[in-house]
Amino acid sequence: MKEKWRQELKYALTEADSVLMASRLSAFMQRDSHLHGRKEYVVRSLYFDNLYDKALREKLSGVAVRDKFRIRYYDYDQSFIRLEKKSKRYSLGHKYQCRLTAEEVERLLQNDWEWMVEDARPLVRELYLKMKLETFRPSVIVDYRREAFLYEPGNVRITFDRNVRSSRNVRAFFQKEVPTVPVLLDGKCIMEVKYDDYLPDVVSRTILTAKNKAQAYSKFAACRING
Repeated sequence: MKEKWRQELKYALTEADSVLMASRLSAFMQRDSHLHGRKEYVVRSLYFDNLYDKALREKLSGVAVRDKFRIRYYDYDQSFIRLEKKSKRYSLGHKYQCRLTAEEVERLLQNDWEWMVEDARPLVRELYLKMKLETFRPSVIVDYRREAFLYEPGNVRITFDRNVRSSRNVRAFFQKEVPTVPVLLDGKCIMEVKYDDYLPDVVSRTILTAKNKAQAYSKFAACRING
């Protein structure tokens, strides 16, 4: 199956603007199935970097071709955990992913990762090589509340990430009440727009007021710097 690379746009909005924008989008977009009738769900991610801050430096320098690894789960539910590699090629993004168990993550957090070398999942073996050869290790926990919308034409997904917080206590990844610090002190919300080959006009016109605020924002970088 051919890899599908998607366009990605990011906008920094005030909380009030994000609420207004979400209200407008809800008139014609469907809410993400992860919401289960709620307005938002919690996303917790564990990002990797090496001793020289390679992933952070590449992001801050605007390197056009780069990858970053993370482990993610939702609403503190340890029964569904994913290892993800987020690849960026200029303005296009692609996400590779596979499932992990809570036990595997715990072993990794305890620096027990030799089991990964012959694992059947290619992404697990790739992360092992990054850890073995490039000294990549868990570097920061990133928490936030997400509101998400879907629109089938163009395969559009728009998310609003609020209350972005971080923790350097990576071994507390599965602790629900791990102490975190806010990284968006001005109350900003991050709106991300992802789509395949085209952005439908109805979506483009709805987000028009935010277009002058597009920026290369990274929750990972913000949490590494300010957390």
